[in-house]
Amino acid sequence: MDEISHWVSLLGEDVGLNELVELKQIEIKRANIAGVDIPVFVQVHMDTKVYDLYEYPLWVDRTVHTLKRILLFRSKRLVLTFQERCLQKELRVTSQRVNLFEKVKIPEAKEAIRRIAIYLGDQRIAEVGWARMAKKKIEGTRQ
Repeated sequence: MDEISHWVSLLGEDVGLNELVELKQIEIKRANIAGVDIPVFVQVHMDTKVYDLYEYPLWVDRTVHTLKRILLFRSKRLVLTFQERCLQKELRVTSQRVNLFEKVKIPEAKEAIRRIAIYLGDQRIAEVGWARMAKKKIEGTRQ
């Protein structure tokens, strides 16, 4: 933008720049970042209409070149914005999962383990009691 600031006022003159440069397609590929599939910018496809240099003012060449660069940068920004949204969504989901485990599932599991340990302790105590009673019976029947 700094580059065009000194001649941007010429764009007020309508010479049909809209028809000279047309964005056809933004080519992307998929990449995996931390388990998240995100789009990665590859290139942008644009059509530039051939125009008669005598019909258009001198500044049109530079403007067409600048418009193509602006379209390229905006396309890259669009893809980067989409990448950011994908990563933010995944971060939110991951944070929810972490919170679920930290605040719900792990405490539930610890409580279940505590109950199982108490139950097993009670079973051991009962087994010892049964073993003593059986031993006394066996000793009582021998005498």
